[in-house]
Amino acid sequence: MKIVSYNVKNFRQIEYMKMLPEEVKHEIEIVSRVLPFKANNYVIDYLIDWANYETDPCYILTFPNKHMLKQEDYNEIKEAVETGLPENEITKIANKIRLSLNPHPAQQESNIPSLNGEPLPGVQHKYRDIALFFPTQGQTCHANCTFCFRWPQFVKDLDLQFSMKEIDRVCDYFKQHEHLHELLFTGGDPMIMSPRTISKYIDKIFEADIPNLKTIRFGTKSLTWWPFVFLPEYNDEAQEMLDLFKRIVDGGLHLSIMAHFNHYQEMETDAVRQAVKNIRATGAEIRTQSPLLNNINASADIWAEMWDKQVSMGMIPYYMFIERETGPYQYFQVPLAKAYDIYTKAIRKTSSLAKTVTAPSMSAAMGKAQILGVQENPLNGEKYFNIQYIRHRDYKQSYKPFLMHYDEEATWIDQLKPVEKVELVNG
Repeated sequence: MKIVSYNVKNFRQIEYMKMLPEEVKHEIEIVSRVLPFKANNYVIDYLIDWANYETDPCYILTFPNKHMLKQEDYNEIKEAVETGLPENEITKIANKIRLSLNPHPAQQESNIPSLNGEPLPGVQHKYRDIALFFPTQGQTCHANCTFCFRWPQFVKDLDLQFSMKEIDRVCDYFKQHEHLHELLFTGGDPMIMSPRTISKYIDKIFEADIPNLKTIRFGTKSLTWWPFVFLPEYNDEAQEMLDLFKRIVDGGLHLSIMAHFNHYQEMETDAVRQAVKNIRATGAEIRTQSPLLNNINASADIWAEMWDKQVSMGMIPYYMFIERETGPYQYFQVPLAKAYDIYTKAIRKTSSLAKTVTAPSMSAAMGKAQILGVQENPLNGEKYFNIQYIRHRDYKQSYKPFLMHYDEEATWIDQLKPVEKVELVNG
């Protein structure tokens, strides 16, 4: 199968669009002026239940709607389009709205390291033992997720993209930091690149002979959005990609595919099931992660079924994230109290091998903050969130539980008040 991508300019050509009301089509066009939109023929033909598109998780994952923007922002961009403003004026309005959507949450700019006094704009080094690499050729996706926290990577006129091609500089940086053990290829989606392009990066890594590098990771949504990357019977380059994975493993590096699945519906096609088998046959492991998303997977039953299905397919549930405070997060966000309730109800239902997941976790400015539980003071009935950083900028601060005052409505750690002292006994 050849990839056929649809964006705001050509999505009306899709056969299924004929069943959508004209106002819905127009709404998608308006919102897409602000939020990047891209789908493909696999998503359209195999993942979406068009008879129930309004509540279908894969439809909501890819097709933006007006509720993903604040009402005043939607009205402003709608008026600009409908009154026929020049394109450059519409772009100015769109960019103003985009910049109000917190394009780089958790102080991502502060994660950019330097090598010999020169910044590495395509690298982020936040945690002691892992660095993220944004290869220039991988800064797009097979389809765009409406909730994506890296949506600025797809907006060229904002000029906020992280990317670089110079893997040699990344290798030199690793050699200067012996505690760095993992390199994560991210984006965008590195699996949008051809295996030949990725091979060039991997060749340089092997040639550099970095003694402290132990693990290569690829963060990807391709198993959901385009599993044909790993299916030789449909894709001439797929065997080359699988051979590359095997070469990485045979070369002595641990290879982990960090797969993004947001709903069990994404795992129900023969294509994704075979793709998972093919990847695992190379010696690579697959770990799964997703944010908890209102309107898509804010249900314990959905998560329990998704985790158990992943285990049955040979994948390892890894993270449940809290939706980051960027882009249309107000549409997708779930209060922390509800998130913890969903997680505990889900994890209790799963098989033992699905309990590997770390959750619920916030990728905040200082690190990944995990909610461990909700505690109550027996003297006054006051409740607290018990939290720990499982990853911290200062690794010595990891795994030190602390209390924050309970807030039923809070959706992020910076909305919580710290607990200075808790009196648990009289006097």
